[in-house]
Amino acid sequence: MTQYLAVTAMGTDRPGIVHQLAKLTASCDCDIIDSRMATYGNEFNLIMLVAGSHTAITLMENQLPAKAAELDLLTITKRTSEHVPQNHVARLAVEYSGENRRGTMKQITQCLEDLGQDLAGMRTHADADEQGKALQQLELFINIPEGTDTDSLERQLRELGDRIGLECRIRRMDLNENTN
Repeated sequence: MTQYLAVTAMGTDRPGIVHQLAKLTASCDCDIIDSRMATYGNEFNLIMLVAGSHTAITLMENQLPAKAAELDLLTITKRTSEHVPQNHVARLAVEYSGENRRGTMKQITQCLEDLGQDLAGMRTHADADEQGKALQQLELFINIPEGTDTDSLERQLRELGDRIGLECRIRRMDLNENTN
């Protein structure tokens, strides 16, 4: 029976880290089912879902700490199960942009929670423009469950943008469209 392991790794970015972790995964007879990699500041970050037999996953759990020490990485692992998608009828890509103010992510995620919406993914970026004005961009992907009035939801998300002083753009996505 296939088992699953969620792996998170973080450390100073340098060439070859992904290769070393992919090589370890393959040597443990595991497959990388899903992964995301990003660099924040000078820090490399990788999240991956690994699949394999019970023996293979156990081997990965046992060998990863030594490889992490060798690569000077912090790692966290957690056994998990295969993702079972919910029955969503639509997906929205929502982008908020404008002046960067502390607490906007809190307000946006609170609104989504209050509306009972499933946040499927997000990306955020803050930077300064040429004049030094602090700007932010937040991109959210929301899975829409059956029975949701999508037009009403879009209206509420736009109203939220108005309340917090951010421009809001919404695009309806195909359910199979990737959120990366």
